[in-house]
Amino acid sequence: MRICVVTPYYQTDPSWLAVAHRSVREQTQHAHHIMICDGSTPAALPDFVGTHVVLQRNYRDYGNTPRLIGCYQAMQMNADAIAFLDADNWYYPDHLAGLVAFARSNGLEACASARMLHRLDGSPLIKCPVVDGRKHIDTSCLLVLKPAFQHMLTWVLLPQEVAGVADQAVWKHMLDRGTRLGFLDHATLAYRTRHAAHYTLAGEAPPPEAIVRANVHGDNYH
Repeated sequence: MRICVVTPYYQTDPSWLAVAHRSVREQTQHAHHIMICDGSTPAALPDFVGTHVVLQRNYRDYGNTPRLIGCYQAMQMNADAIAFLDADNWYYPDHLAGLVAFARSNGLEACASARMLHRLDGSPLIKCPVVDGRKHIDTSCLLVLKPAFQHMLTWVLLPQEVAGVADQAVWKHMLDRGTRLGFLDHATLAYRTRHAAHYTLAGEAPPPEAIVRANVHGDNYH
């Protein structure tokens, strides 16, 4: 199976981006990494292996337009499946293999995993209680197989004010159209969290740089 992993980024710490890329390269299920620079200075990763697309402007939609551009790139490369990885997150080594096996054994067209919350320094915090496949999924936990590629246009159909929750819209769009979906309750996605609420859930004092936001499932993109 040919899998492409799409990562949009904008002014991301290069060391974080390197962790994300290394996690793709170290997957037990081989994948081709497509990085999309969303109008910032392109990252220079000495060991980068994949496709690097540099956009000339920042679309200011939480990476949704770059994600769709990455999907088009993956389709042109004849991908059988597309996964997503935000630039400040990373995969555990068996993330993609687990999702592929789960999709195949259940006849699914798309699926998502649970996620593990990590502190800003990369250390593990707790398994996320919010992303459960029912109320919420996370962009970086999502694997979409070719029969559901048609739904990827949904990344750019939301107005600007709600673009930050496009992952929920994509999942709901596929569900409403009868796409065979499934949730794998294995936390194989590492989510580097800035959300104060996540630290509170773990019984910790949030770090000084933590953000307070009602939506604690969503992207760290901007």
